[in-house]
Amino acid sequence: FLALCSGCRTLLPSGHESSNGNWKTYSHAEETFKKIIPNKTTTFDLTKLGIHFNKTPNLRTLTYLDVMERFKLDSTVFNGIKLPPGMKEALEKHEKCKGYELTVEFIKAERVGGFWKDILGFEQTTQRAGWAFQALIVMVDDTVVYVLHSGSPKINKRESSKQPLGPLQGIDAGTLIDLTAD
Repeated sequence: FLALCSGCRTLLPSGHESSNGNWKTYSHAEETFKKIIPNKTTTFDLTKLGIHFNKTPNLRTLTYLDVMERFKLDSTVFNGIKLPPGMKEALEKHEKCKGYELTVEFIKAERVGGFWKDILGFEQTTQRAGWAFQALIVMVDDTVVYVLHSGSPKINKRESSKQPLGPLQGIDAGTLIDLTAD
């Protein structure tokens, strides 16, 4: 059995979390959104870019009030507040102003370290790698008036937890007393 487990590292859990829809990489998503031109790009143009408001996964529809919240605006008076070009006019059109918020990501998680330490719960280490992309599109009627995107092109995180007593760590003192009393 021990000889078989010399390559036990491959027996550790792994997986991935994906919500990347049409985009396979961060660069691909970024290239797509760089093609959106305010006051020129239309709903039809967005569908040619692969952004379909009723089909694209992880695309959230926002009302003008949600858009105001994204800009930390708490009233309908914008005097003295410097907004990006086109945003003041868009927000003043109320129901004609719609926003779309997209969040896409791909994260791969893999447990690393010693098999026996991991499986017995003494030490568990998870390595996460991938990317995440967020975008905001603001439209009036069928025309984009504002677009903004950001994200993390390279995510690399390592999580580790140690339990010196391994599988005994979670047992409370009352349980141990009950077991010894029998």
